[in-house]
Amino acid sequence: MIQRLSNLFVLTLAGLLAAGGSLRAAATDTTPDFKQVYELLRANLAGVTDAQLNSTAVEGLLKQLHGRASLVKDPAETTLSQSRAESITSAVLESNVAYLRVEQVGDGLANQLDAAYHALTATNKVAGMALDLRFADGNDYAAAVATAELFMTKKMPLLEWGNGAKDSQPAREPIPGPLVVLVNGGTSGAAEALAAALREADAGLIIGNPTAGLAMTTKDFPLKNGERLRIAMNPVKLGNGVVISRVSPDIAVTVSLDDERTYLKNPYATLAQNDHPSAVPTNNFLPFVDHTSEADLVRQKLKGGDDSGITKAKDGDNSGATMPPRGKGPQKPVIQDPALARTLDLIKGLAIVHESRL
Repeated sequence: MIQRLSNLFVLTLAGLLAAGGSLRAAATDTTPDFKQVYELLRANLAGVTDAQLNSTAVEGLLKQLHGRASLVKDPAETTLSQSRAESITSAVLESNVAYLRVEQVGDGLANQLDAAYHALTATNKVAGMALDLRFADGNDYAAAVATAELFMTKKMPLLEWGNGAKDSQPAREPIPGPLVVLVNGGTSGAAEALAAALREADAGLIIGNPTAGLAMTTKDFPLKNGERLRIAMNPVKLGNGVVISRVSPDIAVTVSLDDERTYLKNPYATLAQNDHPSAVPTNNFLPFVDHTSEADLVRQKLKGGDDSGITKAKDGDNSGATMPPRGKGPQKPVIQDPALARTLDLIKGLAIVHESRL
């Protein structure tokens, strides 16, 4: 069993080094020998069976590799993301922004995304699209290219993942912008490549937090227990040869992963303020404050308006008085998700500026 675990460690480390990565804890002369530590624990740690120690060692090792190696229990999972794409969540937010969230970049994603967008715009006039890739993954890089092509207007080398650079084939009727792509530390693999490709093609801006840095091709190695060890082998590159590492956003919005998981379930949730690092969500839509967005401010500026909330008297009114603001109706729920709220304001502002120049 010790030899099997040692082989697993060597195999994983070899794959990691081949991918150009490194362990978080640097190997130094003061680092204990892995096999020695394991043998001492096995011989002297009370109340732990060989099976428990083996499981703990494997889980701990893979956790420290931060996604660069993982166990695949079902052999069918080897090509799972290449055979289907996860469902897409779609909606129109704040009356005129198309919101599409992708869970996995896999075969058929381009068709699903295109269909979802046109279903939204069939009955709604939208100002742009928010493409949410937070916590999205996948290892189908051909699907990433096909999806990026929906937004592209020119032919160019887009991605390279082992068989030479793949040129894009722009859509006959590209989805119009502005496009803003949301990413975070949970965005990995082909989802990272999709975000990077869209920016490289000048099709969209990226907002959020740096991605996971796992845009790599993988290879599965069979294990004696029937499982497979999936190792990240080679980095994926943009068409110009630049390696896609951690994709940094054009506009950074710092939000913890725990909070973003809550916001993805309900972007209107208010997080309770307490000392615990993971706040507790509440869905009572507090506070219903007046939300003047960046887009509203741009609109007021372009129209020469006053953001004071007071409407001046019309010409010809010699009273010298000002007219009070109109009474406000029931307050609408406010999106509390910081990255999404910033995205909506950005899209609306860009759309208004674009219209003013026509």
